[in-house]
Amino acid sequence: MAEKTFKLDILAADRNFFSGECRHIIFPSMDGSRGVLPGHEAMICCLVEGEIKFMVDGQWQRAIVSEGFVEVMPEYVKVFADTVEKPEEIDVLRAKAARARAEERLRQKLSTKQYLHTQMALKRAMARIKGAGQ
Repeated sequence: MAEKTFKLDILAADRNFFSGECRHIIFPSMDGSRGVLPGHEAMICCLVEGEIKFMVDGQWQRAIVSEGFVEVMPEYVKVFADTVEKPEEIDVLRAKAARARAEERLRQKLSTKQYLHTQMALKRAMARIKGAGQ
């Protein structure tokens, strides 16, 4: 008996990262990790920086995502993010340099907008470093 699956599309601003049948996906949201199986109730959810895992052909795949949103329907899931990277695509030195720049900026007096922008940059750098296994 074949396992139930759903159609998964993972889309970044610059590319279609993945499109195919999926058994299970786990993604980071504002209120913790969320998991989706075939037939899940419809929802729209905010995506935060971090790692998503999705099962294809019995194997877990991983990707590091920036902020975005996820559309879930019983027969498909669409992940929309500014950036999506495989862990092996991450330039760890560049991510660490971005983290250091963001941490330094957070120590300075910033407007609320600058502070929030810098905080997002720091979260993105931390997610990339973690996702690369560093």
